[in-house]
Amino acid sequence: MTLDSVRAASASLPESLRRIADFVLSEPSVAARLTITELAERTGTSQGTVTRFCRACGLKGFAELRIAMAEEVGRTGAQRWSDDIGREIGPEDTTEQVLKVLVATNVQALSRTAEQLDLAAVDEVVEKLIAARHCHFFGVGTSGVSGNELAKRLQRIAITCWSSSDVHTGLVAASLAEPADVFVGISSSGKVVETIEVLQAARRKGATTIAITAQPGSPLTDAADLVLTTGRQTSAEPAGALADRHAQFLVLDILYTRIAQATHPQTLTLLVSTAEALQPHRTTPNPPKRKPKP
Repeated sequence: MTLDSVRAASASLPESLRRIADFVLSEPSVAARLTITELAERTGTSQGTVTRFCRACGLKGFAELRIAMAEEVGRTGAQRWSDDIGREIGPEDTTEQVLKVLVATNVQALSRTAEQLDLAAVDEVVEKLIAARHCHFFGVGTSGVSGNELAKRLQRIAITCWSSSDVHTGLVAASLAEPADVFVGISSSGKVVETIEVLQAARRKGATTIAITAQPGSPLTDAADLVLTTGRQTSAEPAGALADRHAQFLVLDILYTRIAQATHPQTLTLLVSTAEALQPHRTTPNPPKRKPKP
């Protein structure tokens, strides 16, 4: 028994019973730990109302409801683990097993990305970034980390760019955009609302918009003038979510390298200059100790 019966019955329940249904469905992990008295208090009802709620949903009583809530929590938790960590990595696996799965998955993600990446589109994006007045990279979560990494590397070779993962910052930047600017939105799913909003806002101002995603045809690509796709993971693939960021980094690495090639003389001078600026902040390796002569 799951909470499917509660979902099916909730729309036709009277208000007092619907309050219980809404709480149970929205917070099953919390509700599963409550006694019947505590559930009644949290929903502003009575123990009798909780009992009527259980029967209205086709359950024998509160004990059966708690079992249903616990099953729901277990099912949701297992799916979340599978989506974020992977089907082939369990909580009790050894470090060696985790390493093997991650290496295999990342190699597959990189190979798939390399095979299907549109290289002509890569070079077109490179031209846009080099010629841009300003470049702005936007992504949420790990995609934001990827965008920030590329922005920092490009700043070192005098490409005027910023990165952000906060939608307010991104929208402010987009509101100030001009046709000579480039906005890059990064999202593996292509469905992150904040990233889509930033690209749409930048496009309305006439800026060139670019999407980096694993999902061609996603809402993010609809807001983009140019699209670069990473290797698409299958739902059954082990540790697929963990490999997404490495596929992103491969695309960002080729963008950076192609920009450096296209601007080689200037880039070489800048790399030398910035390396010299950082040298005082690097430690000097200690010379190897000589063994005393016998």
